[in-house]
Amino acid sequence: MPIVRRYNQAMSSFAWLIILVLLLTLVGSATLVFITVKYYWGERGTPPLVGEERRRQREAELKLRAKQFEHSAQHPRETRSESFLDNRKRGA
Repeated sequence: MPIVRRYNQAMSSFAWLIILVLLLTLVGSATLVFITVKYYWGERGTPPLVGEERRRQREAELKLRAKQFEHSAQHPRETRSESFLDNRKRGA
């Protein structure tokens, strides 16, 4: 009879372990879904853009990038001297 009792105790502990793992998995999944929904549709976030809005945003990004290229062409980087001991920047 003691062998059967030990077997039941082991199974109940194993069952509780499985229940705990499933519960933690569900809590983790729910947290992930909550954070995702909060990020995309919360106060700060909005759903991803579609159609005309997306095209408009892409054009605005390209215009900004063109301005950045123009600025970098007009203001080239000043490189360091070739000499190891001279750490001053060379004029362009």
